[in-house]
Parts: sequence; structure tokens; C-alpha cells
Amino acid sequence: MKRNENETTVTTENTSSIDLTEEQEKEFVKAMKIGYYNVFYKQGLITAEQLEKLIALQEQSEQAA
Repeated sequence: MKRNENETTVTTENTSSIDLTEEQEKEFVKAMKIGYYNVFYKQGLITAEQLEKLIALQEQSEQAA
């Protein structure tokens, strides 16, 4: 992954790339984490209460940044 001052470039094996701003990258990471939390919940690894807390933590960490 190549990092510029305000952009991140992700290059795949087929040499296409996606340019993300820092804000877009943060939103993408947040969405991925929430997606993982949902998978954990569906697999029975965490409870609904834990899922809600984890999602709330993501919202709080975004506001703190």
C-alpha cells in the first residue's frame, strides 16, 4: 500500500488502483470492522449486546478523531 500525504493508493495484482482520501480510508476501515462484528454475531461468537457495544465504540472513536 502506497501512502501519499492525503491519499492512500491500493494496488491489486491486476495493477488497477483505488485512490482514497484519509477520510474515505477511515470510513472504509470502520465499515470493515462493523462487518466483522456482524459476522461474529451471526456465528454466535458475540451477543447482540456485545455487537451493539462494539458498533457504538466505532462511532465514538470516529468522533474522537
